[in-house]
Amino acid sequence: MLVDNIIVVAERRLLFPEHIVRMVRCTARELSTTILYSDKLAELRKPKEAANFFTGLDNADANDWVQDLRNRTINRTTDDSVIICILDTGVNRGHPLLEDFLPERNMDSVNPEWGNADTDRHGHGTPMAGTSLYGDLTDILQDASNIEIFHRLESIKLIHPNNPHQPELYGAVTEEAIARATILNPVNKRILTMAVTATDGRDKGKPSSWSSSIDKIAFGEAGTTNDKSLFCISSGNTDINHVSEYPQKNIEESIHDPAQAFNALTIGSITHKTVIDQAQFRGATPLVQAGGMSPSNSTSLSWENNWALKPELVLEGGNYGIHNDGIIDPDSLRLLSIGKNFRTEPLHSFGDTSGATALASRYAAMLTSQYPMLWPETIKGLLVHSADWNSEMLANRNIEELNNPEQRDLLRTYGYGMPDFQKAVRSANNSLTLIAQESLSPFVLDGSTVKTNEMHLHSLPWPTEVLTALFDSEVTLTATLCYFIEPNPGNKQYSKSYYYQSHGLRFKMIDSGESIEHFRERVNREARMEDQGGTYSGESWIIGNKVRDKGSTHKDIWKGTAADLATRNTVAIFPVNGWWRTRKKLLRYNNSVRYSLILSIDSSNNDIDLYNPVLNQIDILI
Repeated sequence: MLVDNIIVVAERRLLFPEHIVRMVRCTARELSTTILYSDKLAELRKPKEAANFFTGLDNADANDWVQDLRNRTINRTTDDSVIICILDTGVNRGHPLLEDFLPERNMDSVNPEWGNADTDRHGHGTPMAGTSLYGDLTDILQDASNIEIFHRLESIKLIHPNNPHQPELYGAVTEEAIARATILNPVNKRILTMAVTATDGRDKGKPSSWSSSIDKIAFGEAGTTNDKSLFCISSGNTDINHVSEYPQKNIEESIHDPAQAFNALTIGSITHKTVIDQAQFRGATPLVQAGGMSPSNSTSLSWENNWALKPELVLEGGNYGIHNDGIIDPDSLRLLSIGKNFRTEPLHSFGDTSGATALASRYAAMLTSQYPMLWPETIKGLLVHSADWNSEMLANRNIEELNNPEQRDLLRTYGYGMPDFQKAVRSANNSLTLIAQESLSPFVLDGSTVKTNEMHLHSLPWPTEVLTALFDSEVTLTATLCYFIEPNPGNKQYSKSYYYQSHGLRFKMIDSGESIEHFRERVNREARMEDQGGTYSGESWIIGNKVRDKGSTHKDIWKGTAADLATRNTVAIFPVNGWWRTRKKLLRYNNSVRYSLILSIDSSNNDIDLYNPVLNQIDILI
């Protein structure tokens, strides 16, 4: 409505117990002569601009914003910096925000005749590069502080819209692209990033030649060497064209090939973007409420239960709006990145599962830069470990209130939720994170039979005295196990995942009052019973092995009293079936594999120090 024909007050408002929040549009003079004299005013805040503010600027003004960000960006890269390798449509590296981080020598193409430039109609590889480097520019452009960047980019042009590959060649082309990147920078750690997928999810979780190639690339040439890579892949987009299609179409839309790959970090999309310019779209409302599933998200709800839980993570992918009963896609509901045609369009809207994947890749590169001694398996595990579900994903319930089918649907829609980078990168005093990077030989040849071999028992340096003193205070234990499998795509049976995976690993926690000898016997018994669905209820995990033990990343949560946790100080890692065991003639039974086990305990009591007592018990390497 209009107030004295001067101040425009938005019709919508936010109601809180003691305050009402409204958007007001006026000049500084009008503000100083009216609202500031009201005794009802609690505070004023400048509203954050959405992406459409920046995409609506003329070229000169947009370039001013770009130049300001460039002036605030501190380049911390070196010759051995972590690299995000973007497998996409090429990148136009001349953009002022890109050129310092993507040198010409870091660009190549699987077909030299294509050149290296971004040939997508609207630009795809270029905004992927911008988001992988900076994140969502909507927020960063409005922040006056300096930013530091420690990672670089590579661009390997994988596809050309006018010259598509034959479908059966996708895996081979991807392998060639990564080989070209390795030649460009043979010693650098890299995060592989691909938001190029098949147009549908017809495989429904079953391995394809393409997804098998992804698993092969991530696994490396051998199980314990350092030639492994973290591969971030978009789950593939769902096309929503009518209001009535959401969310049913997302439920039916299977994650696209090759994002079913066990070893890949598959990224889906959620959204927190709900602002729509009412002057342009009067009466429009967001299709999805803040924190809900983005319209672009695809799921693994239609897959058989044997296959991996995908996506593992969800990040911002943008939203749609409802206007006059139709779908609209305004820039304000999308991320902001850099434009392909940067001389005429320095800033460009971006999003969907591609944008979410670029954001995840940035997190992975930042984490690797800070902790270069961590394996790709550990980086993947830490991001999953840091993730959580919001109230919208959980339908305003707690995870422990969901039954197993509901938990399965949650994980096959949102994965483990949205990662918290700050949680992944550091620990507060009232929380503690332990990381074990180990190698294990899962099988051994005993006479003429391949049998299960090693089990690892991890004795945990819990601060027992601190936990015991807390007594009945609630604490939370989160466990994440991450490893890479060697694929075997030649077997068409696929009735069980172990026909495809080289091995599986599982974790168990000792029960309160259980002896080490009994725990070891129990783990051996349950490992033999896995195929029959055997389980033990005494560990009291919230999700449980029937839901969590799919694919090659497993996460679960335990909640209980601090005194109870103090007695649960041993975790077992043990192997389960895979083709290394069943296909003896392939001579893999002597191979070793790597895994990362991440454990954290958290207390809601901020006055409790869980971190420092552990420093007195162990040598901290990280």
